[in-house]
Amino acid sequence: MKQKNEKDHIYRVAIGFLCSLMIMVAAYGVFAADIAVIVNKNVTQDTLSEDNLKDIYLGRTTAWQNGTKVEFVILNDQLGIHEDFLKKYIGRSSAQYRNFWKKQVFTGKGRMPKQFDSEGKLLEYVSTTDGAIGYVLADTAKESSVKVLSINK
Repeated sequence: MKQKNEKDHIYRVAIGFLCSLMIMVAAYGVFAADIAVIVNKNVTQDTLSEDNLKDIYLGRTTAWQNGTKVEFVILNDQLGIHEDFLKKYIGRSSAQYRNFWKKQVFTGKGRMPKQFDSEGKLLEYVSTTDGAIGYVLADTAKESSVKVLSINK
């Protein structure tokens, strides 16, 4: 009898763990897939390659095709979308990205990206700043006065 109760307990714990894991994986997939890269409406480009986007966010590309200065902005590290964006497009974690920019600042090669605590504030900045680029959840971008870029591999 005791052995059966132990097996039942192990079985329940395993099922609970697997269900939790499936929910986390499903939730991560939804958020990771729903990132919209947004720009100010005055930016003439409609598409970027993933490499172009990475170059912008690593400070390698500083102007748009029409010569307007690129103003890239990020969300606060505490927002999950920030980590998703960095992993998906930049290939770095939040800590790696932050350390990269700290090194750029220390060596005089750049300045820390402007950071926002909410998607709403980031959207407002991008919509009112020539050359601005940022990222938000796709649903947030639908109801705003910014352009959503298509990102190609």
